[in-house]
Formats: sequence, C-alpha cells, structure tokens
Amino acid sequence: MNKLEKETSPYLLEHKFNPVNWHGWNNESLNKAKRENKPILLSIGYSACHWCHVMAHESFENKEIAKIMNKNFVNIKVDREERPDLDAIYQNSLTILGESGGWPLTMFLTPNCEPFWGGTYFPPIRKFGRPAFPDVLKFISNLFYKEKNKIKKNTFLIKTALVDITKNATGDEINDNLCDQISLSLINIMDRKFGGIQGAPKFPNVPIVENILRYLNRKKTNNKINHQLVINTLDKMCCGGIYDHVGGGFARYSTDEKWLVPHFEKMLYDNAQLIELLILGYQQYKKNELYKSKIFETIEWVLREMKTKEGGLASAIDADSEGVEGKFYVWSKEEIIKILGTESDEFCKTYDVRNEGNWKNKNILNLRSKPSNLELKKNKILLKKLFVFRKKRIPPKLDDKILTDCNGLMINALAKAGWVFNKKEWLNWAEEIYSFIIKNLFLNKELYHSWKSNRVKTFAILDDYATLLRCSITLYETTNQKKYLDNAINFSEKIIKNYKDKKNGGFFITSDKTKDVIVKLKSTYDTAIPSGIGLVSQSFAKLYYLTGKKDYFNEANTLLKSVSGNIKKNFFSTVSLIKGNQLLQDGIQIIFIKGKTNHNSLLNQIKKMYIPNKIFQQITNTSKLKKTHPAYGKKTFNGKTTIYICKNQTCSQPIKTIKELKENLI
Repeated sequence: MNKLEKETSPYLLEHKFNPVNWHGWNNESLNKAKRENKPILLSIGYSACHWCHVMAHESFENKEIAKIMNKNFVNIKVDREERPDLDAIYQNSLTILGESGGWPLTMFLTPNCEPFWGGTYFPPIRKFGRPAFPDVLKFISNLFYKEKNKIKKNTFLIKTALVDITKNATGDEINDNLCDQISLSLINIMDRKFGGIQGAPKFPNVPIVENILRYLNRKKTNNKINHQLVINTLDKMCCGGIYDHVGGGFARYSTDEKWLVPHFEKMLYDNAQLIELLILGYQQYKKNELYKSKIFETIEWVLREMKTKEGGLASAIDADSEGVEGKFYVWSKEEIIKILGTESDEFCKTYDVRNEGNWKNKNILNLRSKPSNLELKKNKILLKKLFVFRKKRIPPKLDDKILTDCNGLMINALAKAGWVFNKKEWLNWAEEIYSFIIKNLFLNKELYHSWKSNRVKTFAILDDYATLLRCSITLYETTNQKKYLDNAINFSEKIIKNYKDKKNGGFFITSDKTKDVIVKLKSTYDTAIPSGIGLVSQSFAKLYYLTGKKDYFNEANTLLKSVSGNIKKNFFSTVSLIKGNQLLQDGIQIIFIKGKTNHNSLLNQIKKMYIPNKIFQQITNTSKLKKTHPAYGKKTFNGKTTIYICKNQTCSQPIKTIKELKENLI
C-alpha cells in the first residue's frame, strides 16, 4: 500500500498514486524492512528534477515494474531537500562504488539501511547504455538472497569508506601564499570566452567567482584581463538564456558552454547567491546598471512567485510544465510577432529570436550583446508585454515547502540588497521572513530543517544553523538591532553544543539529536549551497570582531586548522573555508559613530563600496565596546559622524569625509 499521502513534501505527494507501495523514511518503514528481512529500494529526488519525473513516468507508474518492486523490496521515497543528510550519505556511497552521483538516486540497502549497490536513472528498457530497470531489480533481489557474502563485503567497504570521509585532513595554517596559489589556479580553469568554468554544463559557481574577485582586490591589482574574466562571467549569465528575461530569476545551470540552454528549474538557493554576487559586481565595477537591473528583477520575482501565503519562501520551481521541459519559458517567432507587432523586428534581433528557433524549434530569449542603460529601459517595456501574455500559460509547479537553509540564504541576500540600494522594503521583507523562520521552525529552542502545512520535518542540519547564524549577523549589521546579534550568539552556541566533533574537531552535518543515519558525515565542500563548515568559519570570525570574545577566534582558528588539509586536497570546492580564514585573519572593522551631520553621505558611500572582509558596526557610544577593542573610547569629531577603520587591533585616525574614507580603504 502506498503511504505517501501522509507526507507533506510536494515531491513525495507527486508519487502518492503510483502503483508502487512507497513509504516515507520513518521508523515504520525501516522496521518493516527488518521485520520482513527485505532489501530497501531507496529512491531520492526532488520536485524540480527533470529526470526524476522521467523515471517516475516510465517506471514508477508502470504496473508491471511496480509488481517487481513491491514483491522484492521495501520501497522508500525521500525528498533530498527534506533530508539532505540522507542524500549526502547515499550519494557518497554511490561515489565509493565508482559511479557518478545525481538524481534520481536509486540505492539498494540492507534492512539495516547499509548501502550495497546503486545508480541514478534507470530506463524501463535497455537504452542510453543503461540496463533496464526490471533487470536491475531482479538482479539485486537475487544478489541479496543468494550472495550474502558479496552483500556483506560491499556494505563493509562502503561503510568503512564513509567513516573515512568524516576524518579531518589537518595540515599547515592557511597562509596568504596558499590562498594566492588557489586563486590563480581557479583563474586558470575559467572560460575566458564565455565566462564561468571551462566546458559544459555551466553552473554559476558563485563562491569561485567571488574568490577571484576577492583575490583581485586583495592584491590591489588592475589586471584588466583577470577583471574582465569576472565581468565576462557576470555579463554572460545576465545576458544568457540561464536568466529568465521575461519574469526574472536564474535557472539552475546551463547545459551548454554559452549559457544559452538552461536546466529550466529555478532554485531559491541559486538566486540568493547570485543576488549577492551581482551586488559585489555592482559595487566593484562602477555601479553597473546591468547587474542592478538583474538584482531588482530577481528580487521582484522572489517576492512575487516564491513567497508563500504563510510568510516563508518556497524552495523551487519545476523545470517542466504540462510534462514538457521548459515549455513555459520558450517562444516561437510567430508568438513574438503577434504580441509585439511592429516592435518585434528589433526585439527578435536583440534577443536571438529565429524562425527556426535556437533550441528544439523554439526560442530561448537571450541577449546577443550587453545592452546600454537606454536599451535596458526600452527592453523592459517590451518584456512586460511578453510577461502579461506568458501569465496565461500553465506554469510549472511550485515546491512550496520552506527550508531553513534556503530561506537563510535569501534573507541574507535581501538584507544586503536592501542596505546597498536603500530599499527599506527589502530589508523589511528580510526581517519578516526571518521572523517566520524563528516562529515556525525554531520550536522549544530547537531548530528544524523543513516546514510545510504547519508541520516541521526533521531536526536542523548544520547548513540550517550556519545560514541562519550568518543572516542574523547581516541583519545586525544592516538594521543595527541588537536582538539579531543576540540570536547569532545563541545559534553559535547551539552549533558548538550539538554539531561539534568533540574528539576530532570540525562539525558534523547532523546534530546529536538525529538518530536515523548509519553514519554522521562531515563535509568541508561547497556544493549547490556553500558548505556549512565554511559559513560557520565566516560567522565565527565576524562574531569575534563584533563581540571581542576571543573564544570565537579560537573556535574559528581551530576549525580551519583541522580542515586545512581538505583545502589543499580539493581547493575547487573549499573556497568558503578560504573566505572564512581571510575574514578571521584580515577582518576590516568599520566603526560608524553617528553624529549630528554628514551621516547619510558617509553611510551611502560605504554601502556602494566593495570592501572584502568588512565587519560593519554602527554605534552611538564606543564605551559599549569591550575595553580591549581598538576603538574603545573613541569619539565623534566635533559632533560630526565619524568613522574608524580598524585592522589588526589598530584604528585609523578619525574619518570625517568621503575622501578620507577612500584613502583609508586603499
């Protein structure tokens, strides 16, 4: 009997009418496998996953295949976004078996949840070089009952390797020379023609692009070639088909090297990170209007389409509509002509609209060249007409479960954008969404990962606390409300108490309260979301400067030392940790003391400047700082708003003008 109707995940509910006897991941289903001594068929996916839908239609809706599954397995369906900790365990297990990971993930487990074989997408008949799913099912069933020794050997090897993954790779301290080497290596793998990482598919890889930008600023280099590398990456993403020019927001990634053909799903976490990256681009590159327009449009899209009636932000929008990938987003030239009339000719040239189409006989809108500010305004009027027309189409499904980590990322982005662009309403939205998370997912002093239909699901993972800690600090910096700093301190204490590996250092993905995992993993690597450990290192560094408490410095320093070997081993995926180290060692404190005059001009100048490793604190009286703080006791100059820039426990002379501010930040 299919048990998924009791679930809240939109992804799981999509499968509630399958002839497969699906169960959720819970004690009832896990005990059933033990009681009946049956292997577990674990299927992990998510609602915006195109190939998850394909396998569902081909196999899970097939009655004959369902019969084989029901007879031989306890079938468990998991939404990877609800249980990223389980997904991490079994994705790593598949990698250990020598296979490439991805979704849908299809893993076969013993009744004790130990993985022994797996893959990703399996077709109903042999094709694409992949075996037929019915054949796989029969093979695995036979293997489980008749080849116990092989099963035992596989489970032992996999579990041993999983435990090994959790071990920290210690090494030397992360010094400037190592950071420079890593940044130069990252520059060398970038695509100078189309931007992003060389080859296809192309992901935004936000932490990597930011690392390069940080390096260029740290070295005070005017290397036009390398700056152009960053500009080209941002321009191509903003102009390409990965961006929804009609409705705003970025797709997950591009399937080609030119950023033309997106994997059409829109994820909250991608758009949050891209908003922040474009803010940095706007600050660094002379208030670039292209980046500003995409920031504004993307935030408009988030608040229009991702905000739920309850007050949180939904996690994703599907790639498919009416069972067809990208159908909602693509156009025929005939449609464009009909909607825009006499204005269509120039529009089609601008947005690469062809008679034959630029993808599967349809057109993905993309800008052939970077538009001028005037063109941006003109295009917006025409795109609005297409938006009105597109609203009549059947939209892709919204996955409206609310995830703490994804909401934390977007709260951070909204707060920063609201501050930089003086958009009070964005800051208000950031605070309102934050309040929703605290009210609905932080219950009885315990944080949860997922919320849907007034129900929380699963204890928080490290990423949840890490993103909520970071956005609490950002809200403190941007609103000057002490409650956010107090919350940040509280969250940091919970991270240390419930996630820290007291024996070997570092932090586990799962808390001590999570009991249904076969191993507690640690991960230093950035994936679609920056690593929880990386974000924690950044936030602890900021808390050290904001509170003056040496404990935060020690925690961050110990953490970074314990994983420094991981950085050398895989610098490509550990740039969030490098940022944490740079914040800790090279933090720039901007102490802003409000006076009677000169307030807004100085503050607005700070907002518009790209200042890596910035820790901003607005205060009225420096005597409230710790006595050990270098700015303790410093005052305004003749009653004017005064700034002190503090580095390495030394503060500048009082800064009263924009000219002095710029000079001290060079």
